Amino acid sequence: MLSICVLFSQFFTHAAHADTNAAPVVYTLDAGLLAIARQRVAASDATVMPAYRQLLRSADKALNTTPFSVTDKGVTPPSGDKHDYLSMAPYWWPDPSKPNGLPYMRRDGHINPSTKNNDTDSKRIEDFSNAVGALGIGYYFTGDARYAQHAALLLRTWFLDPATRMNPNLKYGQAVMGSVDGRGTGIIDTRHFWQVVDAIGLIAPSGKLSDAELAGLRQWFTDYTQWLLTSKEGNDEAAARNNHGSYFDEQVANYALFTGDKDLARKLAEQALQKRIDVQIAADGRQPMELERTRAFHYSTFNLVALSRLARYGEQVGVDVWHYPDATRPALRRALDYLTQYVVNPSAWPYKDIQGVGYADYLPLMLQYERVYGVLPEAATVESDLRGQVPTATDWLLWPLVQPAVAQPGNAS
Repeated sequence: MLSICVLFSQFFTHAAHADTNAAPVVYTLDAGLLAIARQRVAASDATVMPAYRQLLRSADKALNTTPFSVTDKGVTPPSGDKHDYLSMAPYWWPDPSKPNGLPYMRRDGHINPSTKNNDTDSKRIEDFSNAVGALGIGYYFTGDARYAQHAALLLRTWFLDPATRMNPNLKYGQAVMGSVDGRGTGIIDTRHFWQVVDAIGLIAPSGKLSDAELAGLRQWFTDYTQWLLTSKEGNDEAAARNNHGSYFDEQVANYALFTGDKDLARKLAEQALQKRIDVQIAADGRQPMELERTRAFHYSTFNLVALSRLARYGEQVGVDVWHYPDATRPALRRALDYLTQYVVNPSAWPYKDIQGVGYADYLPLMLQYERVYGVLPEAATVESDLRGQVPTATDWLLWPLVQPAVAQPGNAS
């Protein structure tokens, strides 16, 4: 672990090189809150320093990663082209009653480890997105050009280099052995790309990506968005009523903002009001379709993350998703309040969750909702619990509380 002296030395050395004047172009994160967080880091504010130290560890780890490529997988997709993304449905397992295990059978909530190895791209796309995200945020907070340079290399390798680039489709996402080569549900695999999109904006001031490369990245996302909107897989996922439909919408809205299609982003945000929120959130804040799962708390927060991103994108195109349908009792607020009571009393959770109440799942929601709605009920108790459970989560840095409800003991040194 880095010593505190080294950490502070890194910050003040790097900060001298950071562009502190221009706000980064980000769509999921909030440039204003990032600026507040950077000021707090400079002041050694205890509310963000544990998360800042974790950020440095993550960015340094990402700095040492070998570039990721879909062409690295061990299994070739049915197309015969390794540039096509390939993943296997994570909850499907060999059928023990069949000699060859085929077709696979579903065990909801239980991840088959063979779906997360190097044979396919599922773990690779998540690792790539997390690395680029950490490097982008690391560059913003430190000004260390190495972070931006390596992020640019990772982006070129995944999206632009003809020898290693991913084709802009997910035709072979979440295949089920013995049943189907790919499904619309696989589109949820690219939900991590919000980090990529924001990282592009975060490192843009460094000049490590040329204008031609930035244009190439926008073209890739334009092409991928077109595939999402016109393919059978995309149409199937858009029709999903649960979290899969929510993540389809938030992805398309995010990519539309990045590529400059505000009309499309506005359309997705407007449609989400009745198509997603009215269908998915009950009057008491429950999300019935997510409560059916074996990881009911996780999927309740998981779906709410997607809807919250849609609300964030709606802000940027004049659609107020946050306060729908009634500013005095908005649906998203109701959904979070329903979950909050079980964060402070997890043993009372009345539904199944084989992994228990997820504090790390809930944290980014609470932080973002306080940004919109102000200090939430039971804020002090919830914040205290979360700081005890996930004290170094980077979310504390990305979504700093404007008015922390829990006093921190001195400066984090």
